[in-house]
Amino acid sequence: SVTIRPASSARAASVNASLTGRAVEAMGLRFPSPLIVAAGFDRRGRLLAHAAALGLGGVETGSHRLHSTDAPPLFAVSAWRHGDAPHRTTSPLRPRHGLSLAVPMHTTDVQRRSELLCRALAAWQAGADYAVLNPARSGASPAECVELVVALGELRDRLPRTRRLALVAKLPPAWMATSGVADWARRLVAAGADGLLVSAEASPPRQASARLAALAEAVGPRVCLISVGGIDSVRVAEARLAAGARLVQVHRALLGPSPRVASLLAGLGVPTAHHRSAAQAGG
Repeated sequence: SVTIRPASSARAASVNASLTGRAVEAMGLRFPSPLIVAAGFDRRGRLLAHAAALGLGGVETGSHRLHSTDAPPLFAVSAWRHGDAPHRTTSPLRPRHGLSLAVPMHTTDVQRRSELLCRALAAWQAGADYAVLNPARSGASPAECVELVVALGELRDRLPRTRRLALVAKLPPAWMATSGVADWARRLVAAGADGLLVSAEASPPRQASARLAALAEAVGPRVCLISVGGIDSVRVAEARLAAGARLVQVHRALLGPSPRVASLLAGLGVPTAHHRSAAQAGG
C-alpha cells in the first residue's frame, strides 16, 4: 500500500486555511480560493463573469488552438476584463483567467509548433493572468515541451504587460507514470515554467496524491503545483492540497448533480447561494 503524508508540516497547516476560502499566493498572483475550473468546461470564458459569485479562484479557457490568423471569439473574456460583464466584482482580489494553449496536432515540426503557439500567446495574452502549455493529444514529448516552454518564456518576457504573465506546463498522466517525470519537471521549470499542471486522470486517489507529493519534493516549494483529475469531493481536494498542490482544478465534478457540486464548493469555503443560477447563466 502507498502511504500519503503532507509535503511538510507547514504545508499541512496551510490546508485548512485554504479550505476556508482564503486567498492563495501562487506564481506572483493572488487567487481568491484554491478552486479553479479546468480547461475544457468553459472554453470561451463565459463563466468568468460569475466566478466571483461562485467563490472560484479562477477559470481556465480553452484549450485553444491556432489554425488560422483568426483568434477565437473570446468576447466573454474581454467583457469580463474591461468591466462590461454582469456580476463583475469590484474587489481587487478577482478570480484569475488561465489561457490554455494546446500544442498543435496538424504538424509535428517543433519549430512550426513553436511559431503557432507564440502567435497564439501574443494574440490572446492580454486577457490572461497565466498561460498553460497543454500537450493534449499532440504526441509532443517532454523534450519537445521543454523547447516550447523556452520559446513561450522568451516571448513572455518581451510582452508589454504591467504584470508578468505566469507560465504553466501540463504534465499528462502518461508522463506522471514514468520514473523520469521529476527530471522533466525540473527541466520545464528551468526552461521558464512558473507552475506545473499535474494531471491525475484515471489514477486511483491515493496513487495520485503520492505522485503529487513526490513531485512537490522534487521541484521544491517555489514551484506552483496545480492538481487536476478525479477531484470530485472535499476529501480528494484536501488530499491533493496536503500532498503539495497550491491549487486544484475541477471539470467532471461540475457536470454532476447539483447537490454534489454544491457540497464540493461549500466544503472549500466558497458561497453556493448563486451556484445554480450563475452556472446556468454561464452556459
